[in-house]
Amino acid sequence: MFSMNREHFLLPASALFAALFAALLLSSCKEKSVSPEFVKDMKLVWADEFDGSSDEPNPEYWDYNTGAHGWGNAERQNYTKDRANSYVSDGTLKIVALKGDDGKWTSARLKSQWKKTFKYGYIEFRAKLPTQKGSWPALWLMPNRDNYGTWPRSGEIDVMEYAQNFWGTKAYGTCHCLGGSGGNALANAGVDVKPADKKWHNYGVLWTEEKIVWIYDGKEFLAYQNPHDADYPQKFWPFDRDFYVIMNVAMGGTLGGDIPKDVKKCLMEVDYVRWYQ
Repeated sequence: MFSMNREHFLLPASALFAALFAALLLSSCKEKSVSPEFVKDMKLVWADEFDGSSDEPNPEYWDYNTGAHGWGNAERQNYTKDRANSYVSDGTLKIVALKGDDGKWTSARLKSQWKKTFKYGYIEFRAKLPTQKGSWPALWLMPNRDNYGTWPRSGEIDVMEYAQNFWGTKAYGTCHCLGGSGGNALANAGVDVKPADKKWHNYGVLWTEEKIVWIYDGKEFLAYQNPHDADYPQKFWPFDRDFYVIMNVAMGGTLGGDIPKDVKKCLMEVDYVRWYQ
């Protein structure tokens, strides 16, 4: 029988560390994605898995909001198209809010408006969120056209918002319309997410003619029923038109709140976006 001195099997410390790191990285990529059972009976109509060869988010799917306008919420960041603020690598999308040497913040807000829009179905994001106080990451849907008028008349569906300063470790789902918006939204609830930044979690919304259901890691935690108001249906249900996807990391503002001086970088990582019907 062939034999070999055990010294031949010993790895240098640096090689051993590299092997262990690679194993941990592979293990994290293989974390189970928890989707609701009903997805098995639906058709995948669009997805971005962020596995292309370019570091640019697919321009066939994504455009950008840009500028430092506060966005109606007194937010601090300037949204840019720069790759420093949004890029694809190792199979995921990174949206990065950065504090410059001048103390000003930049970030990115990607949108699929006019490129990928849908009415009804199930949308799911798999993501890791920044947990620093002052950050305000969001995954949400807006109407492709303001068919019923400007916000909130044409509706808004927030699949996930997360703001440590206001909600601690809870991620919130919300919908806005003329019948209820802002702090008086008709549907709003949170679910505890731990850890939001170290582990992948699935954030989804099932949207039909009759209801909107918010789902976290495969389980429902909030639902809003179409009231079918006979006198003014779109006041409570403008959710009957095409909506598009938005992904962004805001800083400060009405929900982000105060940003600690030592916070300089906030990262949201998205493994995929999938839309089923």
